[in-house]
Amino acid sequence: MTTPKQPDGLHADVPPQTGPHGDDSVASSLRIRMEREIEFSPRHSGGETSYVAHDQRTGKYFRFGQQEYHAVTLLDGTRDLVAVRQQLNQDGVPWTLSEVAGFAAELVKHRLAIAQTIRRKPKAQTVSTSRAGTAEASKLPMPPLTGVDEIAEPQKTATVGQHDLAASASPAKQWSIKSIVGHWPRIERAMSMMLSQRVPLLNGDRVATRFLPIARPLFSPPALAMWTLLVLVGWAMVASNASAFRSELSRLFDSHLWLLLILVWCGLKLVHEIGHAVCASHHGVRVGRMGVMFFLMAPLAYVDVTDAWKLPSRAKRIQIALAGVYFELAIGAAAAILWWMLPIGFWKHLAAQVFLVAGPATLLVNANPLLRLDGYYVLSDWLEIPNLRMHGRSQLVAALESRLIGLPKRDALLSGWRRPVATLHAFCSVLFQCLWMGGLVVAVSMWAKGLGLILGVVAVALWVVIPLLKWMAKIWMIQPRDGWRLSGYQRRLIGTAAVVAIAIQYLATATSPLDRRVPVVVRYQDEQIARAPAGAFVQRVFVRCGDRVSAGQLLMILEQPELTVQRDELVDRRESALVRAAQHRQHGDVALASSAKQDAESLQRQIDEIEQQLSDLHIISLREGNVNSPDVHQLVGRYMAPGAELIRVSDPREKEILAVVSQSDMTAYQAAAERHAIASVRLRGGKRISAQVTSIQPRAGRNIPHPALAATAGGPLAVEPSQRTGEMQVVEPQLASVIPLDTVTSIKTQAGQTGRLTIPDDRSFVSRLIDYAVRR
Repeated sequence: MTTPKQPDGLHADVPPQTGPHGDDSVASSLRIRMEREIEFSPRHSGGETSYVAHDQRTGKYFRFGQQEYHAVTLLDGTRDLVAVRQQLNQDGVPWTLSEVAGFAAELVKHRLAIAQTIRRKPKAQTVSTSRAGTAEASKLPMPPLTGVDEIAEPQKTATVGQHDLAASASPAKQWSIKSIVGHWPRIERAMSMMLSQRVPLLNGDRVATRFLPIARPLFSPPALAMWTLLVLVGWAMVASNASAFRSELSRLFDSHLWLLLILVWCGLKLVHEIGHAVCASHHGVRVGRMGVMFFLMAPLAYVDVTDAWKLPSRAKRIQIALAGVYFELAIGAAAAILWWMLPIGFWKHLAAQVFLVAGPATLLVNANPLLRLDGYYVLSDWLEIPNLRMHGRSQLVAALESRLIGLPKRDALLSGWRRPVATLHAFCSVLFQCLWMGGLVVAVSMWAKGLGLILGVVAVALWVVIPLLKWMAKIWMIQPRDGWRLSGYQRRLIGTAAVVAIAIQYLATATSPLDRRVPVVVRYQDEQIARAPAGAFVQRVFVRCGDRVSAGQLLMILEQPELTVQRDELVDRRESALVRAAQHRQHGDVALASSAKQDAESLQRQIDEIEQQLSDLHIISLREGNVNSPDVHQLVGRYMAPGAELIRVSDPREKEILAVVSQSDMTAYQAAAERHAIASVRLRGGKRISAQVTSIQPRAGRNIPHPALAATAGGPLAVEPSQRTGEMQVVEPQLASVIPLDTVTSIKTQAGQTGRLTIPDDRSFVSRLIDYAVRR
């Protein structure tokens, strides 16, 4: 989504190799000449001086230490490697011939220099710069030293790339099977293109130039102060109305708004990339191409601001990296203020979604230092550790190789406190990206069906399987076996692979010792909830909240004048019908008398129905208990709509737990119920109780089982509007289980408290991780 200014690259730090440390005959026959298009500039970082090389042909950047830069100045094509080594020793750089040769081979590998082979003839010497010379240079040993360090390359997105996970297991020197399968590099490139494709669309310089006059004042100190105030006010609005804002979260599950959310997301990310481009242009940095990158079929915008690495000011580089987040947070804060001001309706919901995408989502993804996005580059500049990920992962791999295989530790390129910080960052980033990318691959595989499954297999192969096989091949080839006897490195590699295979088999089959958590809520047992049988006014209330009542006691009386008037009219009509029937019998009109009698009987039935309705207006307690409705005495004189709640009666000594069981937890929960397991329940607030698990009710439904469990009220259940009724319902069907509580536990708990009930997990570690990734 953003483009790095210093993406991680390659370096000459390789594991020590066995065998001879150089070949004087080869070294004396090679001369290395630096390419003329390489431009050097000094850089001061972390109290040390380094030199940045810019390859003007490709736009890549490489970092050199002081000793390496001094060696580069001697590689002018007039000296062979032996002469270069002698000159370095005279100048106080104690490199061996193998170190000089390894450094030269690294330069040739990155196409920063040309290897010229000197062919000695009887009469004259000829110098060849053919591929044979490059091949000779590639055969030179590459000892551990702080060598070429690629720090940037053009048009790379800071999206989680296809090599993020591979870098955690890839050594500095890659041992591939190119010699066995000649077309393997093409296959890897094709696999990589299946996962991500870049489509350049616009000239970034032109876009930045157009918007720069408008955006330039936004980078001034007064604008920064106003931005800070705007963001604080916007986030404070949301925090102070958190309960109301939670209801907006349910709109994320409304499929009718998905198209609108996609358009909002695309618009915000376009503003994000324009922010990077404008800020880079503001500081005089050339902006490259802008376009769209499709990663696992998801469209991601990018802009090339690689040249920002040329800036000597760390503050300016950080400002460019944060420019996208700067603009998005401002838009999100403005949307939050609009959400607070607007009345309930479509525009209020839209403002809430804009805040969610431009605010929390941007901080979670773009500002995350564990992903190669804006936050990573800011952290790298702030710590003054160029290529933070490369250094950290190189150190992490070296530590693993030393612990598991027994390889000697390579000399780290960092020193002091930066070394452990980089290693810690590498460990956290690898762990986070395994979970992040694993969840993304599983989600795409399930969403896109067949095509998603193919992409998932390709991703696992490209990010995990192939790098792991290359690393194993490298370890296997470090020290050849002596006859049938395996080398120490090979034996350790086999032992480590066996332990890992057993661990994977255990994690995939053994039952997890962890627990499943089921959402629960405490409620009254057999609670009476009296509702208005019809639209009526509350005439009298005989109880108050907390009063103890008995079964059959009159609680309140409602009145409905229309029913009384209607009953009196029907009584008058019935009396008239009876009078007519009597008159017709006196005159001998039997038929008319019978018809009048039938009218009177029909009117009597209507009167009886109205009498029953009037009788229902007398609210009577159906059980013994306490009145739990607050301010019930204040209902006198109020009109209550049909079905409106009037009063609640329950016994505080009789409570129960309503456990809401999802379909994925049904088997494990039912198994616990069959064992009559005693489960631990942790309620909100920290209170813990124990309860015996009971059987699940047979029917699943999408009605909200209890208002306190809905996400709109801060509960754990995701809800969405019903397409038929428009009322809120749970996203996934849920089953219910009712667990009665004893008297002592009932008194200690409060009705409406939510919490989690834990039961044993019947899944393996792997299936549990997959379920977690899919749900996220």
